[in-house]
Amino acid sequence: MLTIKYIEEKDIARIHHLEKEGFPDPWSMSGIRESLRQTYTILLGAWLSDMLVGYVICYCAADEAEIARIAVAPSCRRQKTASALLKEIKRICLERQIKTILLDVRKSNLAAIRLYQTSGFTEDGVRKDFYANPAEDAILMSFSFGK
Repeated sequence: MLTIKYIEEKDIARIHHLEKEGFPDPWSMSGIRESLRQTYTILLGAWLSDMLVGYVICYCAADEAEIARIAVAPSCRRQKTASALLKEIKRICLERQIKTILLDVRKSNLAAIRLYQTSGFTEDGVRKDFYANPAEDAILMSFSFGK
């Protein structure tokens, strides 16, 4: 059974491992640790038994939040793990009276774009050549509470 809970310092190495598995530009362990220590960060993990299989990093400021990272272990994709993480982030943001959640996604990441659309996010625009390694446009998306 999948469990969603807050990430702790002891989980950083596993997050870093998932970063390297899922992104061409993985964050460093120190970058993940710094995010965890910020009071405005929500960092949640998804566990199957005692194994961390996914996470989301979200920054909150005033009445907005931004999903900076979301990743799921390759062996656990397409099993609703990312949907569960998004659902919990939305619940926490609603509790904190956040009005809008923002994110960007690689234009070629069609699976993620479909996930976000299914979760109620809408496309707001394109940021040309936003990503490197490889260079690619970003699709800007948002979710607004109350719509």
